[in-house]
Amino acid sequence: MKSQRIAVAGGQGKIGKHIVEGLLEAKQRYSLELIIVLSRSEAPDITYAGNSAPVIAVDYTDQASLQGVLEQHKIDTVISTISGHTPDAFITSQENLLQAALNVPSFHRFAPSEFSIPSEQFTHGYLARFPIIFDLSRRFADIPGDGERQIVYTHADDVGRFVAAATQLDVWEEYLDMAGEVATINEVLRMCEDVCGTKFNVKYNSREDILARMSSAPEKFMENFFMEGYLATIDGDSDAIRPNNLNKLVDVKPMGVREYLEKWWGN
Repeated sequence: MKSQRIAVAGGQGKIGKHIVEGLLEAKQRYSLELIIVLSRSEAPDITYAGNSAPVIAVDYTDQASLQGVLEQHKIDTVISTISGHTPDAFITSQENLLQAALNVPSFHRFAPSEFSIPSEQFTHGYLARFPIIFDLSRRFADIPGDGERQIVYTHADDVGRFVAAATQLDVWEEYLDMAGEVATINEVLRMCEDVCGTKFNVKYNSREDILARMSSAPEKFMENFFMEGYLATIDGDSDAIRPNNLNKLVDVKPMGVREYLEKWWGN
C-alpha cells in the first residue's frame, strides 16, 4: 500500500530536512495527502517547491502524546530521522515513536533513522563542510586503513528524492538501500586530487592510530562516534553487504562523486 499521509520525525535536521523537501517536491506528482514534521521544538512550517509541511512539537519521552499526534493526522507512514545526544537517548526516542505508531489504526510503515549510519553497519561516506575522511579546503585526507574499502556516497538531496519515491512502492522490502556511487576511499581521493588540481596530504590510519585518538571524556562523544566509524571501515563493517535495490526500484538518477566534486570544488 502506497504512503499518503506521512510524518517525518526530526524533519528539521540535516538529513531530515532533505527528506521533507523531497516529499514536498513530489507532493503533487505522487498525490500525497499530508506531510507533517515532528520536532522537539516549535518552528514555522517548512516550505519548498510551492508546498508546505507543518512542524509539530512533540515529546519523544511521551508515547501517549506521540500517539495522539499521529492519530489526529491519520498518519500511515512514519519516517524517522531523529538523533540523540547519547546512544541511549536516541534508542529510547525511536522506540517510543515506533510503539506509539503501532497503536495508530492508519499506520502501516516505519522507516527507522538509519539514513547515514545504519544500525548494523557504517556505509555512507560524507563529503561535507565538517570534514570526515576528506578535508578538501585543506587538501587533506584522513583515511581509515589502507583506503581500499568501498563506501557508499549519496548526495543528501538524492536521499530525499529516493525516500520520496520509495513511499510510492506498494511493498517495502525489509531493507531499502540507495547509492549515488560506490567507490573505494582511494578512488575518491584520486577524484578529489584531480578536481582540485593538486596532490593531497594523506594520512593512513591503522586501528592502533584510531584507538589512540579516542577519549573517554563525555564531551568527546561525537568525535568518538566518527572514530567508531573509522574502526568499522577498517574491520569491513562498512562494506556494502546488500545490493542497492532502491536504485532499481525507483526512477531517481543520483549525482555521482565526481559530479558533486566538480559542482562544489571545481575551478
